[in-house]
Amino acid sequence: MASNRVDMAGPDRHDEIVTTFRREEDKTYTKLTKILSRDWKTGGVSQMKRLPATEEGPYILSTEKEYDEKVEYEDIDGSTKWMYFKLIPKPVEE
Repeated sequence: MASNRVDMAGPDRHDEIVTTFRREEDKTYTKLTKILSRDWKTGGVSQMKRLPATEEGPYILSTEKEYDEKVEYEDIDGSTKWMYFKLIPKPVEE
């Protein structure tokens, strides 16, 4: 049975939240969170200029037993792996 749905003209935009970790020179990591807009018709992606990327950190690599953030990725052999990050507390300023 055919669908009677008609696509509207123009882009079909949907917002996505993307989180990445950037490695710094001092071997800590900074968490970057961006909101992107994806056109589901063309697959095109653009960053939301009105909402700039946020940065949090520093983080260090941690273990599965003690972490604040967890990132999933696909290894070169196709298996699912995780990276664990622990937020370093900022020193209290007097």
